Order: sequence, then C-alpha cells, then structure tokens
Amino acid sequence: MKTLICTATSLELKGIFPSISLSEIENACTGFEKEGLLFLETGIGVLSTYASLVRFHTNTPVDRVLQIGIAGAYTSARAEVKVLGTPVIIENEVVADLGAEDSGSFLSLEDLELGELEYYESKCVPVFDDLFGDSLKSLPVVSGATVNMATGKKETGTIRAEKYGVEVESMEGAGALKFGEDFRVPVLQIRSISNIATTRDRESWDIGGALKSLRDLCGVLL
Repeated sequence: MKTLICTATSLELKGIFPSISLSEIENACTGFEKEGLLFLETGIGVLSTYASLVRFHTNTPVDRVLQIGIAGAYTSARAEVKVLGTPVIIENEVVADLGAEDSGSFLSLEDLELGELEYYESKCVPVFDDLFGDSLKSLPVVSGATVNMATGKKETGTIRAEKYGVEVESMEGAGALKFGEDFRVPVLQIRSISNIATTRDRESWDIGGALKSLRDLCGVLL
C-alpha cells in the first residue's frame, strides 16, 4: 500500500520527523520516499494543498494520504481541544472565509444564494490502523474550518466557530479532504493545537509543543 504523508511546510515536516535529512527536505516539494513511506510538502493554503496532491497522485498514485500539521482552536471549542499541544482528528472541513463581508458580519455563498455549504469528509479512517494501532482512538474528533486568512481578532474567531459549528482552523485541511473525495483516496487529517484562534498574540503560541506531540504520535512511522 502506497502511503503519502504530507505537511504544509518543511518546518512541520522536520519538526514531526527529525530523522528526515536536510537533503530530503530540499526535495519535499516534489516528494521523496523514506522507509517505504512517501513524503510531500504541499505548501501553505488550500489551493497549494489540492494542486500539490493532484500533481503528485497523477505521477505516483497513492492508496491513502495522511495529512499532519498544526491548527488553532477557537475559544468556544471543548476544553480538551483548547489545550495547546493536543492532537486532534479532523472529521470534516468547510472553507470558512469564502463569501462576502457585510457591515461587520460575514455572508457565506449559501447566504448569498450562490451555492450550498460543502463540508469535506474524512473517510475510511480505519484503513490507517496498521500505522497507529489504537493510539488514535483517544484523540478528540473535531470539525475544522479552512481559511485563507488566519484568525487575528476575537470577533472573527467567534463568527467562524458559530457560523460553521467548528472547533479548529487551519489553512490546508479542505484541500486535502477534497482531494480525497475527488480521487477516492482515503485521507486522515491529524493536527495539533498550537494556539487559540482569537486576538493575535504570538507570545501565547506553542508551535514547538504542538510539533512535539505530533512527533510523539508519529514516532511509530519512522
């Protein structure tokens, strides 16, 4: 079974898999193989993620994709989800900033009567049991928002969480899950909480801790 593991950035890739060398990191954007696993740095954002996965799959068909990275948790998320460094499984994703601003509020495409909301689902998660055993069963399962502009104001986070019923946000999730739906490839998305998605305060972030928890979880892979 060809398994592709992807991250958005080389920082995430190296932070999660420290045994990956600098020379391998240099090839991360085109993909490389290590110990029977395929690795890819997709780049930041939903468009880059989707395009990178399609391009890679076209050249090297894969049977499943594991997307790993960091995420922000909204203030309304469950208490256990808001603990920095907590790994979570993303059950589904919605693109949360596709629409229009209107006098301090946000209108989705559905509000604008331009289309229906699409939640991209993470399917066939049990096919990853051979990689992780039972270690995923204790992780919180959440709904995620994919955004092009990360939350930097309390009001923005509140609107996104309430409007879409989500607990976390990232900039790539929907791209990976849509790829999975379009190409019928199982995709599992695991993210660790690096910050609270509210008023921007980098001093309160813990990217290192989030990467460490993913490193601990994924240590069985490499």
